[in-house]
Amino acid sequence: MPHVLLLIESSRAYGRNCLMGIASFMRAHGPWHVLHLERGLQEDIPDVVKRQTFDGVIARIETQMIADSVRQFGVPTVDLRGAFIPDSGVALNTDSKACAEMAIEHFQQRGFRELAFCGYDGIDFSDERRDAFLRICKEKGVNARDYQPAGNSSEDSTGSRKPPQSPGISVGEPAGTLSSELGGELDDLELEQWLKDQPKPLGVFACNDMRGRQVLIAARRARLKVPDQVAVLGVDDDEVICDLANPPLTSIEPDAHRIGFEGATALAELMSGATPKQKRTLIPPSRLCVRMSTDVMAIEDTDLAAAVQYIRSNACDGIGVEDVLRATAYSRATLERRFRQILSRTPREEIERVRIDRVRMLLAETTYSLEQIAHMVSYKTSAHLVTAFRRTVDCTPGQYRRRFHGN
Repeated sequence: MPHVLLLIESSRAYGRNCLMGIASFMRAHGPWHVLHLERGLQEDIPDVVKRQTFDGVIARIETQMIADSVRQFGVPTVDLRGAFIPDSGVALNTDSKACAEMAIEHFQQRGFRELAFCGYDGIDFSDERRDAFLRICKEKGVNARDYQPAGNSSEDSTGSRKPPQSPGISVGEPAGTLSSELGGELDDLELEQWLKDQPKPLGVFACNDMRGRQVLIAARRARLKVPDQVAVLGVDDDEVICDLANPPLTSIEPDAHRIGFEGATALAELMSGATPKQKRTLIPPSRLCVRMSTDVMAIEDTDLAAAVQYIRSNACDGIGVEDVLRATAYSRATLERRFRQILSRTPREEIERVRIDRVRMLLAETTYSLEQIAHMVSYKTSAHLVTAFRRTVDCTPGQYRRRFHGN
């Protein structure tokens, strides 16, 4: 039985879900003897553990010091943090580009034209998400800006942005996540003023849930209405952090369970002597969980906003475009034109989008059959549901559900 060291924190949802993914692998493929060391992200490995012998290590490596300590074991290693690629192993991480795309799509679906990023400058995952967010916004022609505290600019003397640490490559110790989060608690006055100065309504993509909560606090102190003037979206979907925020924070849920499962799979292959096909794997997030911090339609056209709100409230009751017309003052031609101008989709596509969002939630949070779900969202049959789901999500409902419930 392999003896495996797990250096993964369980204090937050991301680490816990990684651990659950590893547990799922062990149930499916046979047990390991594991030592799970509960620790802070920046804590080194205790000396008593360093003296033990392991066949493999799965870790979330935060600092160069921890990377060096893990290297001393001289065994196959899988990192689930992404800042360091082990010399004798591989790394898995959440895909920052996919997170940025999901955030932008969410804000655009709600009519936001002014977007911003708020993160922790110098933290690898934050820099990756920022750069992807700003790049995609530029490609889409969306107005976007980046919050930079005074004296903490990531631009050099020529005005060009300094390149962030290369993803997954150990070129020096990254700034500590926890210390940056603490610093974020202390610069809220500056963040408050920055939010006041931005055009409204503003959609803010925060690098993680802690930063999202800090943005909400700053917005409240600035007497800005959330989500009407400032809507905020985080990453990690840590229910404790999100639900303690005021209002509750919308967040992107990384597929940490899959990261843990595939990380365990990779370690098993490494321990058997296999050579990894690639050193770094990026896993897309699983879904976006909408809460009150973005639950708004940022549309100046009151008739269009009413039409969108009607669809959101009634899409799963089997309504069609004719029902939307009866609920608004628009002609059909005007309704179609305004939807395309403001939301870049048709009323029928908006109805379908809302229904599929509801299907995603039911697949993730319930064990209802496809027949039950089809009835709940007004598809004639489960076959119609499967066809619509694959057209929108690019996978089957069964494949989507397995991300949350396994086999």
